[in-house]
Amino acid sequence: MRVFFLSDLHLEHGDSPAARRFCSFFVSEPKRGDMVLLGGDIFDLLVGNKAVFRSRYQLVLAALTEAGARGVQIFYLEGNHDFHFAGLFSGQTNVLVHTEDFSISLPQGRRIWVTHGDLIDEEDSGYRFLRAATKNAPFRAFVRAMPGMLVDWIGSRSSGASRKYTSGRVENEGTDRLRRIYLDYARGKVREGYRHVLVGHSHLRDQVLIEEGDSRGEYLNLGFCSDRLLFAVLEPGSEFFAQREME
Repeated sequence: MRVFFLSDLHLEHGDSPAARRFCSFFVSEPKRGDMVLLGGDIFDLLVGNKAVFRSRYQLVLAALTEAGARGVQIFYLEGNHDFHFAGLFSGQTNVLVHTEDFSISLPQGRRIWVTHGDLIDEEDSGYRFLRAATKNAPFRAFVRAMPGMLVDWIGSRSSGASRKYTSGRVENEGTDRLRRIYLDYARGKVREGYRHVLVGHSHLRDQVLIEEGDSRGEYLNLGFCSDRLLFAVLEPGSEFFAQREME
């Protein structure tokens, strides 16, 4: 069994070059029995099980569904651009949506921790307030009751503001601080016994070997890239993930 990891693709349209690369990935890479871990923000905007999003991302959703139908295990962690959408995959036993961070146990006792990473920066109070206001049961019910086009209109503006806000924080505060707190977070997970700590959200690409006492592991963040598909794969017998690209 191989384990694949992808995160923060921010697909804007189902027929875009980026979306086509994502669909091609599912055709050429994972086979029956393989596992795909999606770390959130695969879509730039997908909130709720709305017809407007099902139509926009028809080809992408079909690629996920078809991969699951042929025996690929897909674990999709919600991000801050794609959430409250579990109903999209109703009846798809091999496509499981997680609303919170989760772990995977592999043979020989190896464990993987998957987090979108949006709560790692405890000083980002503005984002944490917004997340608390939108990722809850009342807001999920509110989204269900709203017309899809209105959800799309509001979400599109929020998504753009989110990207601008995140870019501004990185530009103003520098990347060193964010890289440090993300790596410190990963070190803590390695101390807890996780071999692989897979993180997204920051758009800062990193892969770092971590040694904490007798514990050995890795921190992996694929960042964000608009002109090619970045993914990582853990091959049978390999100690750590290998990063790969699709043009």
